[in-house]
Amino acid sequence: MQPATAVALPGAASGFGPSSPPLHGLWAASPAWTAGDPVARWLAACRCVAGRWSVRLELRGGPRVSDDLDLARDEQDRLLDLWARREQIGHFERLGLAPTSDDAAIRRAWLETCRHLHPDRYYGKRLGAFAAILAELFDRARASAEFLADPRRRGRYLTELEAAGRGAGAR
Repeated sequence: MQPATAVALPGAASGFGPSSPPLHGLWAASPAWTAGDPVARWLAACRCVAGRWSVRLELRGGPRVSDDLDLARDEQDRLLDLWARREQIGHFERLGLAPTSDDAAIRRAWLETCRHLHPDRYYGKRLGAFAAILAELFDRARASAEFLADPRRRGRYLTELEAAGRGAGAR
C-alpha cells in the first residue's frame, strides 16, 4: 500500500499499462521520473490562470492557419492575432470594449465575447491547436470579466489607465 502523500502515475493502480513509481509531492526524486518523461513534461506545462489550472500552450513554430479545420480562415486569423497579443492587451480590450465604468456595457461585452470564444460553440468540430488557443483566450476573458465586475477593482484599474494615458479620457 502506498503512503497517503503518494499519488500513483496513470496506469499504476488501474492495471492499465506497466506499473509506475509513485509521485511524492509535485516532483519525485525517482530516476524514472525525469524531465524527458511525458508525464513530467505535462506537469511542467500546467499553470494556474485566474484560480483555475490549465495546460500552457506552447507550439513549436506557432499555430498555423489550415483549411483542414472546421474554422473559417478569417476566424483562425482573428484567434491567432488575439493569442499573439494575449500578454499585451488589457481587461477592456480582451472583452472588445473601450474603457468604461458602465456595468451593463461590460456585461454585454462579456456575453458577446462568450458567443465567440466559449468552448461549447465549437463542440464536435475539428479545431487542432485552436482548441487550446480558444480555451486559453476564454479563460483570460472570463478572468477579465470577473475583474471588471468588481466596481472597486475596476475603478482602480480605470484610474491606472487614465494615469497611463490609455483611459476613456485619453481619447
